[in-house]
Amino acid sequence: MRMTIPRSITIAIVAATMCIPLSAPAGSILGGCRFDTTTLRFAGTPEAQTVCLLRKVKPKGSGAVVQPIPPWLLARVGKPIDLEVVQVQRYLDRNAIGSADLGGPLASGDASTRRYFVIHDTSSPELPNASAFPVEIDLPGHWTNRLTGWDGLSNKVNLIISRDGRSRTFLDWAADRPRSATKVEVQFNAARRVFVHVENIQVRMKPPGSWAWRAPDPGFGAAQTQRLALAYIVASLRAGRWLIPAYHFNIDEGIPDGHDDPQNVDLADWVSRAEQIERQIRE
Repeated sequence: MRMTIPRSITIAIVAATMCIPLSAPAGSILGGCRFDTTTLRFAGTPEAQTVCLLRKVKPKGSGAVVQPIPPWLLARVGKPIDLEVVQVQRYLDRNAIGSADLGGPLASGDASTRRYFVIHDTSSPELPNASAFPVEIDLPGHWTNRLTGWDGLSNKVNLIISRDGRSRTFLDWAADRPRSATKVEVQFNAARRVFVHVENIQVRMKPPGSWAWRAPDPGFGAAQTQRLALAYIVASLRAGRWLIPAYHFNIDEGIPDGHDDPQNVDLADWVSRAEQIERQIRE
């Protein structure tokens, strides 16, 4: 969710009073997890990067706290993935899922520059003055689960997933993205080649006189979490390595005009589902 300060004012403040360059040069360090614009990596080992990038995001983007990272994930991040295309395709066929809805045709290692799997929430649609979330938001056909009308995301992110577990591909995992999806990428465009991005539809409540900061808990529906886990495995297959997952807020932490997403992600559930899918793929 974008803060309420208009972008034009933010740019003026940053340029005039803080003396921060509008475009970071090579050799700069960006964000709270310290993205190096020379190496195109965050600080530390893949495991240490995962711990920083998956900190639980506080409401309103007021900070983030370290949370336990399941061993299954820590044992894989940054390492070669040994799943085969035929295995993954067999899993998709068994579950009647098309690869066109998961970032494009299956291949192994054709998106080899990708290192980070960025998890976003849309922070919308908004429910002004609502006192509770509709119980139907996880059901197929609910109006908040539409996969059309997201034209503003179509050249920035790779995939969008609804709470009822459907997904739509905007850009192939290996495609060059015309626009940036994080502040790090805005400040250093070359960073785009190491990130893939997945938006997750998350309806928000907008309290009177405020912005839409209240999110459901859990933040993602069960079917949505399942599809996000599968997307992670497919994107890693395309990269040829297990990607390092990251929450949007943690990438841009400390950079002006930041976001508060994703809210209320059940990390343990997401990783458990990825582990189960990997096991089923190998079967």
